[in-house]
Amino acid sequence: MKHQFTLPSFPDSNFEIEISFWTGKQILYKDEVLVERSVEIGKPFLIPDSNGKIVKAYPKSAFPDIITALEINDIKYSIVERLPWYQMAFALLPFLLAFIGGGALGAVLAVVIGAVASLLNIVILRNDQFGKIKYLYVINVTLIAYASYFFYEAMIKEWIS
Repeated sequence: MKHQFTLPSFPDSNFEIEISFWTGKQILYKDEVLVERSVEIGKPFLIPDSNGKIVKAYPKSAFPDIITALEINDIKYSIVERLPWYQMAFALLPFLLAFIGGGALGAVLAVVIGAVASLLNIVILRNDQFGKIKYLYVINVTLIAYASYFFYEAMIKEWIS
């Protein structure tokens, strides 16, 4: 998933960040040139400014969203706008499975399925290429999550019996 954005510290530059849904790996480009990443604590991106100095941009979590913010000189910059509350509530519907999971194994299963489906819903809602049909995709992901949970829950009960 790729997102384009600008930073106030670099008004003449365009940035693009690519984030893997499955691994969370982040790759940053400044004006279509790959930005190096440090191995120090926090793994900041090393962005060269117009004077040749290196500016450290630390990726920071923006939970529950999967898109990180960048922190430069102790100021957090959001890469993308937050989803409206109603879209976030819609996206997190599969996570309600966490409250109906029974038993230790069922609860873990409910949390895992609910979390993965909710994150997938957030990705879908952030993607503009789906247009208005993205809400149908979110409904399908939510229904599949619930069906999967009840299927695996029945399999676990059968296996334990």
